[in-house]
Amino acid sequence: MRLLKSHVLLRLVNSYVVDSPQPINISYLWNFGSLLATCLIIQILSGCFLAMHYQSHVDFAFNSVEHIMRDVNNGWLIRYTHANVASFFFIFVYGHIGRNLYYSSYRSPRVLVWSIGVIILILMMAIAFLG
Repeated sequence: MRLLKSHVLLRLVNSYVVDSPQPINISYLWNFGSLLATCLIIQILSGCFLAMHYQSHVDFAFNSVEHIMRDVNNGWLIRYTHANVASFFFIFVYGHIGRNLYYSSYRSPRVLVWSIGVIILILMMAIAFLG
């Protein structure tokens, strides 16, 4: 028997990635979920790297950002990547919402999923606004 079918974790990954049923009307709009996941991973990784060098004290915050930009190897790239991926994340969220509106995903039986998504959107906007 193949390793993908016998190993517990590989069988789970195989069932979601390889053997998952795909709809017939799949289009480029279905890519927004994977793009959002990619953006989220990049945001988490770059945010962790930036947090390693950032000091949140009032007297040291500006100097720590300057330290990241000038002294950390490719710190400017990590900071600008973090900022730009955050913008793309919101663009992809709006595209994801547009696709769901187009396919009427807010109707029954997906009302709970839609409501949770709206709550997540409001929380994301609040976090982005408040920093």
